[in-house]
Order: sequence, then C-alpha cells, then structure tokens
Amino acid sequence: MRPLDIPAIEQHARELRAAEIQRIQGLFAARGALVLRLASESLLAGLAGASEALRPLFSWNPQASSLAFAPSLGPLLDRMNHGARMLFSWNPQQRRSGN
Repeated sequence: MRPLDIPAIEQHARELRAAEIQRIQGLFAARGALVLRLASESLLAGLAGASEALRPLFSWNPQASSLAFAPSLGPLLDRMNHGARMLFSWNPQQRRSGN
C-alpha cells in the first residue's frame, strides 16, 4: 500500500479552489456587465418614450369636453372644481362686507 501524500492533496485542493473562485468571479463580471448594458439601454429607451408619455400633460385643453359625464358625476365634479378654486384663491386679508 502506498502512503498518502497529504500536503500534495491539500495543495491540489487549494489550486482547484482558486481556479473555481476565478471562474465564478469571471461569471459575475460578465453577468454584471450584461445587466448594466441592458439597464442602460432600457433607461435610454424610456427617456426616448418619456416625451410621448408627457405630451398629454402639456397639451391639456381647458375648454369643455364633448364627452358627457354620468349625471351623478356632474355635481361632484362641480363641487371639486369649486373647492380647488377656493383653495388657490384664498386671501388671508379680512373680507369686507356690505361696502
């Protein structure tokens, strides 16, 4: 029976472990680069489409809509509109009455 060379086995195990760690680090680097590339392409595509997404916000027309609201929504929308106007037209000065 041959004697076991324990130090040689340990050295070989360390070499295999180092090679595996380097392989895993290479995988992480490649996958990380792929994720960053895909994220940057998605961000650029999103920025290009953002102008179309924001267009309705800047093309609002305050004229009366041709769409008819449900009869129950009309008074509610009128009250909300009146409340918003009162909120933004609030004047902290004392109101004069009768003159």
